[in-house]
Amino acid sequence: MKKLAITLSHPTLKAAIITNLLMLFAFLLLPSTLLLAQEKTIDRATAGKQIFYFDNGGKLKKPIRVFYYSPKGNPDSLPIVILMHGAHRNAKANSNEALDAAAVFNCIVIAPEFTMQDYPQGDMYTFGNVYNRKGKQFNPKEAWTFELIEPLFDEVVRQLNSTAKGYYIYGHSAGGQFVTRFLMFEPENRIIKAAAANPGWYTMPTKDVDFPYGLNKSTVPTSNLTKMYSEKLFLLLGTADSIRTDEDFYKSPEADAEGMTRFLRGQNFFQQSKTNAENLNTPFNWTEVFVPDAGHSNTRMSRFALALFFMDIK
Repeated sequence: MKKLAITLSHPTLKAAIITNLLMLFAFLLLPSTLLLAQEKTIDRATAGKQIFYFDNGGKLKKPIRVFYYSPKGNPDSLPIVILMHGAHRNAKANSNEALDAAAVFNCIVIAPEFTMQDYPQGDMYTFGNVYNRKGKQFNPKEAWTFELIEPLFDEVVRQLNSTAKGYYIYGHSAGGQFVTRFLMFEPENRIIKAAAANPGWYTMPTKDVDFPYGLNKSTVPTSNLTKMYSEKLFLLLGTADSIRTDEDFYKSPEADAEGMTRFLRGQNFFQQSKTNAENLNTPFNWTEVFVPDAGHSNTRMSRFALALFFMDIK
């Protein structure tokens, strides 16, 4: 698929043009009622939706269910997108919302499901199990949920006989929190591009605030931040994601200090990160994208993310 190069500067205009382009592609979109096959491994010759189970080489006592989609069989040359679900842990619904765009952009989507039963509370998912807030201590790296992403990519590459050397990663809401903290804690990754959409709140890159709201008393070295700022990250913020009465909206004195809405918190995180990168004299490769009139919606954001991944929009 030939890339379309577009250069835009304002984050809202960037989002508006993506909306129009996706509408032009609407005739290509596939229905979301494709047959879902469920196996322990991927049938790489089969197009459409499947489920497989990932046990990290036998290290996981309970394998993770992974929702998989490919627009064609034998997709060894297709790019791979890892999709991180939100706090409701509905990987199936979240991945289904991205399949139309995946068909347009001819990419594989894999969505691991971190259930509330096996990965309870935010500590084991949105914090990647790096930190136990109740015990106020950091966990050993081998226990981190973050440590499962690279092996999951390797397993998909192995099963598909894929030529992919790296992957794309996207998350909405709690999944967006996962992505930002993954970049912060896992500098040795093979991410090509990342997108975090409407995270509820952030670990701010400052030593002025204690972890998990900031980096004071954390194990994150400055070198991790330097690598994080060099990553190609799209921070997608819905301009209408400003409702504090939403039952899923997280309120606390520490979170409210980041901003009174998700939209404001995202802008503050982006600006503080940009200022940090300037102070560290290191490249800053992030892009802030305002999605006009979008609330807390994964459907719109996932389509924007894939467009940003695979269209040459600067």
